[in-house]
Amino acid sequence: MNIFHKKVLITGASTGIGKAIAQYFIQKGAKVIVFGIHKPDLEVLFHKVDITQETEITSALLKVGAIDVLILNSGIVHISTLLKTSNDSFNDIFNTNVRGLFWMAKHAVPLMTKGGCILTISSIAGLKSYEGYGIYCATKAAIISLTQTFALELADKKIRANCIAPGIVTTPIWNKMYGKHGTTKLKEEAKSVLMKRAGTPEEIAHAALFACENDFVNGAVIVVDGGETAA
Repeated sequence: MNIFHKKVLITGASTGIGKAIAQYFIQKGAKVIVFGIHKPDLEVLFHKVDITQETEITSALLKVGAIDVLILNSGIVHISTLLKTSNDSFNDIFNTNVRGLFWMAKHAVPLMTKGGCILTISSIAGLKSYEGYGIYCATKAAIISLTQTFALELADKKIRANCIAPGIVTTPIWNKMYGKHGTTKLKEEAKSVLMKRAGTPEEIAHAALFACENDFVNGAVIVVDGGETAA
């Protein structure tokens, strides 16, 4: 699939990885639509949608029409040990990272009338556990599993489904998690990467384009982590 002139729907593209993917796909000639809470500073068609609300998803999709590519990027993280995780925190993370992603795919697939592809953004946290991030890790593992099942179940519709598992990437989420210490924490964590640096959102965007354009990539988990999981 050549992404040029293709209709691409992305969730959560106001900052970080989602914004980089949207920007890169626009540069490649795609027609980008964004569902999210905040509109990115890009030339996109934007619909304000809280993906934890199924009715908001279905209402917005009625205005979209046929699509070629669905990129599910929205996600949140709370830092807490498992035993200290509240029910509200658990529900908040799962509702965004898993339930919202599932609803988006479930209701968007009927719009992919000519085949196409689904791309989810998981994390290496879906492949290994990190202390203090247990619920987040569980949601990212669930994303990988859902993606591979979509690949199995949608193949007869000529719809591929793949997943990117980024490692440590320089995005605003670090400051949201750690406040003024975000940059310092990012640099400390990047020491565990074989490349001795964090990745960039643009490097994840390049992987996203590959997954969407290569028609023989299906059911894959593409790890983009500078070698962290190999260490």
